[in-house]
Amino acid sequence: MFKPRKGCLLNILLIVAFSVSVSLATPAFSGAWLREKGTGFSSVSASAAVARNVTQTIYLEYGVREDLTLGAEVGSTFNANGTQSGSATVFLRRPIRANDGPNVWSYELGIGAGWTGYAISPSSKTGLSWGRGYKINQMNGWMAVDASVLLDVYSADYSAKIDATIGLNFNGHLAGMIQIFHTENASGPATSIAPSFVVKPLTDKPALRLQVGGETQVGRPQNVAFKISLWRDF
Repeated sequence: MFKPRKGCLLNILLIVAFSVSVSLATPAFSGAWLREKGTGFSSVSASAAVARNVTQTIYLEYGVREDLTLGAEVGSTFNANGTQSGSATVFLRRPIRANDGPNVWSYELGIGAGWTGYAISPSSKTGLSWGRGYKINQMNGWMAVDASVLLDVYSADYSAKIDATIGLNFNGHLAGMIQIFHTENASGPATSIAPSFVVKPLTDKPALRLQVGGETQVGRPQNVAFKISLWRDF
């Protein structure tokens, strides 16, 4: 949800953290990694909080060229008090340099809108991502940091965000990860921690994966939520 913040530039320290997401062989939400040409990824997610807020998100990305990935994300939140808010963004991701080493860098540019009730605010998005693979014994994992700023086109208010995760593939059917989300906007700073597991539920459909986990906002136990996502490679 887009909650802009007024004032001068935010003082966010880029925490050393890890990956936007990890699949069973490669990152699912690619972060710094681009999709191969002609391939894509989609996910449908839902979460329900103890405070009875429900959030739904649809995410899609597709490799148009080896150096260009296009994507879209739409999310909406239904609050316990009856209000609805959300955001929609379309974006492109390109490499910053030739990613032939262990470190992968890319940037994102996007446009979209955020809304609360009937009020709509056009927005632009700028993002920077770093990623790197790692290995523990025979198990592969992924690390990355993704920072972004969402800017209200009309008012120049903005929301700054860092998404982070560390993930490890235990075997060909099971992966685990811990994600960290930090946001600063008009409501103030907020940090959430979200552990989860990713499994392949159907052996005859390896492109489908299921993520099950929880999320809790630091200092606000009433915002504990259960999350489930269905991922698909195509």
